Amino acid sequence: MTGLIHAPGPQGSIIELHAGQCDAGGNVRDYLLKSQHELDAISAFVSRGESVARESRDWMLAQADFIVEAVGDERLELTDETRSELLQMLLAIASLNEQIRSHAASHGL
Repeated sequence: MTGLIHAPGPQGSIIELHAGQCDAGGNVRDYLLKSQHELDAISAFVSRGESVARESRDWMLAQADFIVEAVGDERLELTDETRSELLQMLLAIASLNEQIRSHAASHGL
């Protein structure tokens, strides 16, 4: 096993990536689907003008750390498509984080 990530959050995500097996199984695809669902839920809070819980922000940071680690790990044989999808998820996390930061700044939080 080359990586084990436990992401604390409302739904908590765990993904194990094994060198040479990342794209063969559904691990990365499942991870991306679950993470997108979680991001959508957090985004809905922001859209309604609600504050985002610290736990959710910690989850986002854990996902960003995971993606950077996975994309940079040469032992993992990620296809170009998977690498691209992971980077898109990273950009979505960064964008949502900026929305949260802007909301907090504008409301003095």
